[in-house]
Amino acid sequence: MLSSIKKSISSVYLLYELNTCIYMLDPWEKKFINGVIFSILALLAFSSYVYLPSYTRKLINAFMPTGNELTLDLMDHHQQPIDYGVN
Repeated sequence: MLSSIKKSISSVYLLYELNTCIYMLDPWEKKFINGVIFSILALLAFSSYVYLPSYTRKLINAFMPTGNELTLDLMDHHQQPIDYGVN
């Protein structure tokens, strides 16, 4: 079971390397490019969570329909108007 999971993950990683053409790079270049791609994906996920909380909640509920709605109460109150006291 564990070997089949490892084999499928290595197969997906090989397809990733072939599609992005990073199989030609040196090992340090692969790590650098993978780090850049991971950083971009992490920033995209974080910004969608912060700036689009209702859409992110709908997306999460679409992929994980557990019957109960996912609540993100921390993000519902962050976009309140700021009063700077300038009139």
